[in-house]
Amino acid sequence: MAKSYLNNAIIGNSRLLACLTDKGELIRFFWPNIDYQQHIENMYTGIFFIDRQSTTWLHETNWDHSQSYVEDTNIVRTLHKDGRNNLKVLQYDYALINRDIIIREYEIENTGIHEVNLAFILYSSATSTVYDLRSTLFDFDCDALIHYNHGHYISISADRIVWQFQLGNNAYENAGNGVLKGYDSIGMVPEGAMMWELGKFKPREKKKIIIFICAASTLKSVKTITRHIKSSNINHEYNDTVRYWHDYLKSARQICTGIESIDRLYKRSLLVFRLMADSRTGGILASAEIDEHFTKCGRYAYCWGRDAGFIASALDKCGLKEMVDKFYEWTANTQEDDGSWSQRYFMDGNLAPSWGLQIDETGTIIWGILQHYLQTGDAAFLTNMWNNVKKGVEFLIKFLDKSTGLPGPSYDLWEERFGVHAYSSAAVYAGICAGAEVAEILSIPGNNIEKWKKAAEELRNSIDKNLWSEDKGIFLRSILTKLNPWGYEPGNETKVIQVNQKGYKRDVTLTDNKADISLIGLAVPFGVYDVNDLKIKSTVRRIEERLTSYPTKGIKRYEEDNYIGGNPWVIATLWIALYYAKIKQYKKAKYYFDWAVKSCTEMGFLPEQVDRESGRPSWVIPLTWSHAMFILVLMELIDGEELKLWQS
Repeated sequence: MAKSYLNNAIIGNSRLLACLTDKGELIRFFWPNIDYQQHIENMYTGIFFIDRQSTTWLHETNWDHSQSYVEDTNIVRTLHKDGRNNLKVLQYDYALINRDIIIREYEIENTGIHEVNLAFILYSSATSTVYDLRSTLFDFDCDALIHYNHGHYISISADRIVWQFQLGNNAYENAGNGVLKGYDSIGMVPEGAMMWELGKFKPREKKKIIIFICAASTLKSVKTITRHIKSSNINHEYNDTVRYWHDYLKSARQICTGIESIDRLYKRSLLVFRLMADSRTGGILASAEIDEHFTKCGRYAYCWGRDAGFIASALDKCGLKEMVDKFYEWTANTQEDDGSWSQRYFMDGNLAPSWGLQIDETGTIIWGILQHYLQTGDAAFLTNMWNNVKKGVEFLIKFLDKSTGLPGPSYDLWEERFGVHAYSSAAVYAGICAGAEVAEILSIPGNNIEKWKKAAEELRNSIDKNLWSEDKGIFLRSILTKLNPWGYEPGNETKVIQVNQKGYKRDVTLTDNKADISLIGLAVPFGVYDVNDLKIKSTVRRIEERLTSYPTKGIKRYEEDNYIGGNPWVIATLWIALYYAKIKQYKKAKYYFDWAVKSCTEMGFLPEQVDRESGRPSWVIPLTWSHAMFILVLMELIDGEELKLWQS
């Protein structure tokens, strides 16, 4: 069965991350970091009728499902009802906070008028990041199925004694037939199944089974963890998990607008942030993975400096200083020797699959370092980051092109077009300005401050000269840009430029004047221009005219966007909301803000995109950047004089 592109729910403990469908299937399980490795290909659970020798799997169509989070937690509650077989199953999924264990509680109820004899079945198939090195064993001592590859051991067990088991050899089919053949206890196979006898259920009788999924780096340690959790009081574990999430929410800035949808989304955003920030390393995940095989996109389970800069700013607004400290510690460790940051990274700091420098990310990280200081006043943090700031600013200045005064060509923030971009130029400007301000705050001796201020001012003048179109009354999205990545540029307005120090050249289009939401970045957040500058206002008017998506009314990224059908994006819509909040046009800001709030899923997640026709969430759930933009707009509205009653 094909794996779903959409994660309906997520659970975790900031070291592991797991994803569930709306039917309660566990479809992804990341450990020992929240992005890598992914260990589960499929995991199905079901009920076997012993007397009639038939199975009903919980993900099958005869079941009705409803799902929600236990209030103010990252504990998922899924209710399954099968009217045909007179069964009801209440399922809870959550990760323990201090141990790398997932708990899956199932309460089975016979809703019929006749007695039934039942067993519980679990089928699991492992996946490996190393081709065909997936193995499975059954450990009789722990009464557990264990998937493993080098350095990764995942045990699956229960609070009941296994009745039957099987490794490989059509385990799923045999589980459905209720006859598992446990002839082998170890094999180079990815799959296995287990069955636990539950016994006879009288009408309305309920029984529980608790599944434990434990992760460890050695076989011995996973066995130790498995034995320990099987002897634990699970009610205490559940209550401790609830308490942790409640305490975490209390540690953040308290917001009460009196509007339930906003207040719930605020809390859910805080809970998402904790799951998406890796506690081992500090890296911030863009989203849990959705497309392992690169079939529709370039994948999402990485840390981008761009996304994370906005996210860190939102975390600061929420009072989550320690998470931001940890993130910038991560950036210090990932910075390249030349002072730049590459496109994206794994949570452990290793370079992720990439296709080109995106210069805005280096500028954004340096800008973000200053923003963190301005929010917290932590001078020690700034001192610790100084060398990284200095290296980064020196790289940005070196990257400026003498012929244009703008940053040299790189990929844009949408990772699609190679060229010289307005948004990237704004981020570089903000990074250089931030570096100069950091140097001033720390009273750094030497001439860096004046040199950097001069470089920033010259860059601003170059932006005005090269990227403002007087005749069109708008900012250009890009100049010297590659609009056709696969061949020659369309049209006659082209030029050949050198793209690297080895002398390789490409043809590029001279100007690109398509409307793009990122042009707002010239003012918000990077401050090349004041938010009330007439040039910015003219550009924003054109953005609204060209990028409003009908009939849903959200804002697209740019003209002729065709990624996943060309839908409105939550971050784009919230970006324009943030702009209007900055100029105190609160009615318009709230219009776009409310649109974004209404786009969230039933589980309270903000997606990347909303379907342009139906208005339903359509791609990447949840997107951490979307939640960050929600926070930034919310805080701007709260800080507006008209809305102070929103804050308790």
